[in-house]
Amino acid sequence: MKINNYKNQSIITNPKKFENKYQDLPKTPIELLKVVQSLVIHGDQGKLYGISFNKQQSDEELLRTIPQMLKRIFEINSNPLTIPRNPKQRLVGMCRDYSLLLVSLLRYRGFEARMRAGFANYFENELTYEDHWLVEYYDTLTKRWIRIDAQIDDIQKNYFQINFDTHDVGKTDGFLTGSEAWIRCRQGHAHPDDFGYNKNWKGWHSVKGNLLHDFNNMIGLELLPWDLWTELSSKKYNQLTRAEKNLLDEMAEILSSGNIKIEDLNLLIEKLPEDYLKSIFSQLKILGISEIKELGNPLELEKKFKFAKAINKSIKNSLCHNKSSIYLKGGRQNNLKDVEVTIPKNQITVITGVSGSGKSSLAFDTIYEEGKRRYFENLGNGAKLSEQLQKPEFDLLQGLTPTIAIEQKKGSQNPRSTVGTLTSIWDYLRMLFVSIGKSYCPYCKTPLEKKNNTKNYCPHCQTIFSKINTSTFNANSHTGACHDCNGLGFTYQVNPQLIVKDPTISILDGATYYFGKLRGKKPNGNWMVGELYAIAKDKNIDLDIPWNELPRDFIDAILYGTDDKIYEFSFESKGRESKIRRPASGAINHIQRLFRESSSENNTLHQYMNKIPCNTCGGELLCIEARFTTIKGYRFPELTKMTIEQLWNWLCELPNQLQKNELSLVNDILTELKIRVSYLLKVGLSYISTDRTAPTLSGGELQRVRLSSQLGSELVGLTYILDEPSIGLHPRDHNLIIKMIEELRDKGNTVIVVEHDKDTILSADYIIDVGPNAGTKGGFIIAEGTTQEIIKNPNSITGKYLSTYNKISSQNKIIPSKWLSLKGCHANNLKNIDVEIPLNCMCSITGVSGSGKSSLVFHSLLPALEEKLKQKSIPNKNYTALTGFDAIDDFILMDQTPIGKSSRSTPATYINIFDEIRSLFTETPQAKQKLLDESYFSFNSKKGQCPNCQGLGKTKIILQYMADQWVTCNECQGKRYQKEILSIQYKGKTIADILDMEVAEAKTFFSDCSDIYRKLSLLDEVGLGYLKLGQNTLGLSGGESQRIKLAKELGTKTKKRMLYILDEPTTGLHFKDIENLLITFRKLVNEQHSLLIIEHNTEVIRASDWIIDIGPDSGINGGEIVASGTPDEIKINPNSITGHFI
Repeated sequence: MKINNYKNQSIITNPKKFENKYQDLPKTPIELLKVVQSLVIHGDQGKLYGISFNKQQSDEELLRTIPQMLKRIFEINSNPLTIPRNPKQRLVGMCRDYSLLLVSLLRYRGFEARMRAGFANYFENELTYEDHWLVEYYDTLTKRWIRIDAQIDDIQKNYFQINFDTHDVGKTDGFLTGSEAWIRCRQGHAHPDDFGYNKNWKGWHSVKGNLLHDFNNMIGLELLPWDLWTELSSKKYNQLTRAEKNLLDEMAEILSSGNIKIEDLNLLIEKLPEDYLKSIFSQLKILGISEIKELGNPLELEKKFKFAKAINKSIKNSLCHNKSSIYLKGGRQNNLKDVEVTIPKNQITVITGVSGSGKSSLAFDTIYEEGKRRYFENLGNGAKLSEQLQKPEFDLLQGLTPTIAIEQKKGSQNPRSTVGTLTSIWDYLRMLFVSIGKSYCPYCKTPLEKKNNTKNYCPHCQTIFSKINTSTFNANSHTGACHDCNGLGFTYQVNPQLIVKDPTISILDGATYYFGKLRGKKPNGNWMVGELYAIAKDKNIDLDIPWNELPRDFIDAILYGTDDKIYEFSFESKGRESKIRRPASGAINHIQRLFRESSSENNTLHQYMNKIPCNTCGGELLCIEARFTTIKGYRFPELTKMTIEQLWNWLCELPNQLQKNELSLVNDILTELKIRVSYLLKVGLSYISTDRTAPTLSGGELQRVRLSSQLGSELVGLTYILDEPSIGLHPRDHNLIIKMIEELRDKGNTVIVVEHDKDTILSADYIIDVGPNAGTKGGFIIAEGTTQEIIKNPNSITGKYLSTYNKISSQNKIIPSKWLSLKGCHANNLKNIDVEIPLNCMCSITGVSGSGKSSLVFHSLLPALEEKLKQKSIPNKNYTALTGFDAIDDFILMDQTPIGKSSRSTPATYINIFDEIRSLFTETPQAKQKLLDESYFSFNSKKGQCPNCQGLGKTKIILQYMADQWVTCNECQGKRYQKEILSIQYKGKTIADILDMEVAEAKTFFSDCSDIYRKLSLLDEVGLGYLKLGQNTLGLSGGESQRIKLAKELGTKTKKRMLYILDEPTTGLHFKDIENLLITFRKLVNEQHSLLIIEHNTEVIRASDWIIDIGPDSGINGGEIVASGTPDEIKINPNSITGHFI
């Protein structure tokens, strides 16, 4: 049998420019296998090696060719292939990757080798046979093909209890090729559902798929599973014709024989459907694997139509006149004092009151939680869950309809979650493109023609393309994502310039951020420094000379490594000196490797990285077919980058550009699109685009996006509970959110709004005022009724502010004398502006939503301060110069990001009082008698924590089709600790009792502990006296997070001249609480500190010493300084919109 075909590298296995890296490879199959197993790690088995993978690492499974794999392998670790990598530094792959790399190495060493696609039954899987690929090589001594399971090393062999020789897998060892599985199923000896990857991917489709993959492997086309998009592969089994089944039977017979002949394969190729190989080679071309000519410019495919500003037409809704009410009696949740309240249905009810008075306890913790519990109770499988969900404390709750809560807490941090996905706008846009989109050949720019039901083709170059469907325009799917960036649109690369701190000084004196200051430190302090000294010694370099005078070859060596040249150097670790002999990896390769392994979004290595648009898709995320499809000249990526206002205008003009038959196809789709886009306009989000990612939205913006999606859902008869929907809105735009709330009501829904905004309160049908104070001194319904009834009620604190339009005192204004001068600000929509920011006073940055406030402060000023005061290297600067910074010593950003990174973060741990509290418990006689140290009183330590919930006080129930639910731990009843620890008391309280205390109560309890008392008093001062010491900080609102950061900073007793930067700190505060917060702000100013506050609250703006107003409008119509001056000057400035409201 002539089989030298398998000695030649295929288009997939050819290492190309990396072939020189193969020169030192061992020469036997088993030694080559060891090399492979030291380079690749399976994405599902990290736990066996004690590691986990982030998204960036998991995406490495999608690399298709050997050059792509080797490129990433050497990016992770630049050492020769023969030097084993530790598990963290291996390429994350799957069985195919092990097999593909081994085949490539075997072929290089002259062995005939090929991959076999099939199924194995020796893994822990819910199916009998799991999708699995092996390697076959021809042994000239025994004259037979030997199968190797390239994935199974000693660790996996032991874990899966495999007792056969994985270096020579036999016919009875539990592996079936795709062809053997096909034959068994066709003959009725096995069931197709026994074969697959998991319960969602199994059956005939999986069996047929691996038969075709096995055939492709035999002819040198070893592609990924989802690259197989020929018609023969995409058809369901019951759709196959008799001729197609006969062809597959013949294929299986040939591939399952022990003597596969090349001539039989060639005859089989001739019998394949016409599109089979054409589709595969077209796919190779599209993926850039085969040689292709340069792509055409997708922006030049078709002439675009022009569209003007369109009128935002309102959508009429029928009214529902249900006059019944929601009735609560005996509400005792959290601090509620046995309250009784009636909430009218199909009306807007605002619940207001001072911060911590019990508003959220009533609206969210009682009404919403009980609505959720009843929902689960009525689900078929939800009864058991509803029993575990803790029932809120009340006697009676009648008339409750299904509840939906829309809160303003930070949402998903996933960059794949966007405005378009949250509102379903992208779903409808995809349908629009599938219905009337025109696809073009990316190489010829020729319109594609239909070949069959699943394929299009180019009549000019004959390239075959998969027919577009909604997945084609989905960057989160394998079929739609750009194959290079996996649908993210960018990659991170190390910028060598960002490693250098000061090129005029020497490395020893700190020329680079990477090595730091080395003078006076050990030359073997770590292996990176040891590597530096070794290279300097070899090249005879004096490290005392300035960086900019160093030879280029030396700089290249320490930055990029030394390829195969071996160095010997020492380093010290844990008091022991170690020696290494290996090539130098270089700073850039080391940074890239560490960045790849990190799961943190706040990775400090970001300072060395540039975010580079993907070379393949140009930052458009999508596959080539999607990027070269247009609707009247406009492509999907272009529409997603339009602002909401521009998209609305485009949608309004599009029908005028369509033929009658086209319009009839998409009329319903356009209607749905316009409804969703119009609602985003109505909530004041005209300036954002649908490709804005969820992590970049403020809490207020995110809540308004969610609110607009609810309005678009057309649901009625619900109870909506909103959490301060006015947050993030300029006073000019308050009427927008009020109209949206009224529209929700007019659809036939009950709307409950927790709110402090005066305009929203005045628009309510009914008001409930909770108080009179926070925490244990609140929890009463002090007033309820219509607006006029609340204003006339002497008990209502809110009523006093509504009736008098009380203006908080703003005396003792300071005239600025020192300034920060920031030049050339051009981040986002900023128009290359210069701004003068006053110091030693309180300055408010104002402007309508989207005007450029955050762009100025977060994307221009903050980087400039980091560069000048923290000597941080700033890539892609959005400013030209900053002066005047010598008047401050440091700055602190107090934004609305959550303060805790885990569910174990609490106010007590954050302000650093929990260690001292635990020390107090260790001093009790009971603790001393039992020899209990501080660790026993930490809910993070196994010594004292409840073993059932690991100290969380609650356990998670995983639901298959809904969000996971947390329920109170049934062992410790939410107290977090073991019974022995809960028997220890300090001043009559257990450690669990302390964690359940509110700040105001704890302040009194610890009045004899000066440090604890001082820090708790500061929390109380900034309006957080109602927080419990042990509550999860991840659940805090943006405003609460910001104020707790402020309290912590005030507790540090700093004497520096600080610049405090705050972002809407009044979020969640009642009028009364704002007065107290302003007193704290004024104290800081009197101590010669500076405050810069992004704010919409008119009371704070009015109390400021200086105002910088950005505008005049949002998006492209903003980005300029329209006014700057004192509040009195801004009031009379005709250019300032803000001035009209103060």
